[in-house]
Amino acid sequence: METMIEVESVSKKFRLYYDRPLSLKERIVTGSKGVYKEFYAVKDVSFKIKKGSTVGLVGQNGSGKSTMLKMINRTMFPDQGKIKVKGKVASLIELGAGFHPDLSGRENIYNNASVFGFTRDEIKAKIPNIIRFSELEGFIDNPIRTYSSGMYARLAFSVAIHVDADILLVDEILGVGDINFQAKCANKIYEMRKDGTTILMVTHDMSTIDRLCDYAIWLDKGEKVSEGEPKEIQYQYLAFMAGKQEERRKSETEENFNKEESDLDKDVEGEAKEEKETRIEITHLGDHFGNGDLIFTDFKFINSRGTDKRSFYTGESIKAKVFYQCQVPPEKLLPNIGLEVYDEQGRLIYGSNTAREGQKNIKLKDKGEIDIELKDLQLLPGDYKFGVAVADVEETGSYDHYHNIAQFKVYSNSHDIGYVRLQHKFVVDGTEVESSFKGVL
Repeated sequence: METMIEVESVSKKFRLYYDRPLSLKERIVTGSKGVYKEFYAVKDVSFKIKKGSTVGLVGQNGSGKSTMLKMINRTMFPDQGKIKVKGKVASLIELGAGFHPDLSGRENIYNNASVFGFTRDEIKAKIPNIIRFSELEGFIDNPIRTYSSGMYARLAFSVAIHVDADILLVDEILGVGDINFQAKCANKIYEMRKDGTTILMVTHDMSTIDRLCDYAIWLDKGEKVSEGEPKEIQYQYLAFMAGKQEERRKSETEENFNKEESDLDKDVEGEAKEEKETRIEITHLGDHFGNGDLIFTDFKFINSRGTDKRSFYTGESIKAKVFYQCQVPPEKLLPNIGLEVYDEQGRLIYGSNTAREGQKNIKLKDKGEIDIELKDLQLLPGDYKFGVAVADVEETGSYDHYHNIAQFKVYSNSHDIGYVRLQHKFVVDGTEVESSFKGVL
């Protein structure tokens, strides 16, 4: 398959100033430009992206992801190495770069689209679709200095996605506008992907990587840590972030403990150390990660008759019972409870959590039980994996997270194909065709 982007041993350095002269006089007097050190935003990174693939760049803030996109987009150039790009590139990196605040939205469309190489006639033909997608018909002839930040971003996004590019570069911009416009943007990205556009995207949202990407690359401190299947990179990265959070938690705990140590007598000090050293470790439920402030201690699948089982039928209602224990005072936790369902190959079929569903004030006990009900299960026959997690609602990390806490099998008398049965009916010339599928056997 043809290679569209080839990055070969690329490095990019910047200067970090400690004491930079602010005036010409200071420069003359000191005889220098200031004290600085050089650091690598990107260091000796190589990878290839094939035609028609969607690749996700993941990593912490400051890991070099946006710098890499800007070098591929040629708004920045590497100090070392080579970048080869084939085809026309559209970027969703700095939306609206080049917009003039005193020109109208329509005039800025002409200016911005001309940067991508379109003639005036070509832009004129595309303008109706650009305006319609941006949903700014009533404001398009107003100066964009009168636009809100959301309107500004919607116009810029609409221009960029109508460029008909071979390669699309995306940097954390799928949160443009309100929730309906965000869905519209995501659907447009799906459409471009389906049409064979090569896409390279930067995002911190692991569900986006899982949904959209064929391949993932993990950068940290400017260097490539790993690359491969999105699922594997996602697991590695989340485990790494959980480890970083645990290190931070331990550091904060030790710092707080040292501050209070002088005020505690020896008995209290001994009790505190004993409590710190007696955290429970769970191994019988499988591989997991998290900082351990909360842990899952047991898990059961219960069918509609109250029986603990691992096999079910399409249309049956089941309940996942997860038992937990807090290892810090529960009032210190801000829980976000999540579920995941994977197929046998580890592809995510469905995921949700309480924060996504608008519940961000859940209270826990020292020990308790979380029930996750799956009503009228519409999975088609096959083997599946169930994941469960409790993370911090502020997205600072996971308390405990299993991608595969239990496996289960689904049977059915349905002959449908795929993973999920969608409710449907066939009507031919006004007469409904009756289905032989009757739900639970």
